[in-house]
Amino acid sequence: MTQQTALSQHPAPLRHQLSIGEALFGVFGGPLAWFVQLCAGYALATQPCRSQSSYAGSFPVMVALLIAAVLVALAAFGVSWRTYARTRDETGGDHRHLMEVGAGRTRFLALWGMLLGAGFAVATSLTAIAFLLVPRCDG
Repeated sequence: MTQQTALSQHPAPLRHQLSIGEALFGVFGGPLAWFVQLCAGYALATQPCRSQSSYAGSFPVMVALLIAAVLVALAAFGVSWRTYARTRDETGGDHRHLMEVGAGRTRFLALWGMLLGAGFAVATSLTAIAFLLVPRCDG
């Protein structure tokens, strides 16, 4: 394949195998689940400190929210992994050739979706340590 032929082709030749919904969920599903869990978890964790209500009502909701966020992040990882498996052979050549042509965008999104999904699943899971070890209200 000549340089001119490579430049005239579309930079993501397997783009028809990835819907915009899959790409968006794969890349943003894990971070968004973590953000929602972090904000809602903080509100639920500090709720008994602001009022005279008991801990019993908010703790199960916090745990359910934590589990749901981890599952969403893992689902985003799974969608990205499946996308990567479909598009892994998107283009050939070494990294210098790919940088010049700009090919492999679909595969690039899938790789980042796998990284973000797995990373935010771990980050969200680490929040469980704070839920169990840090006292909710000191006074």
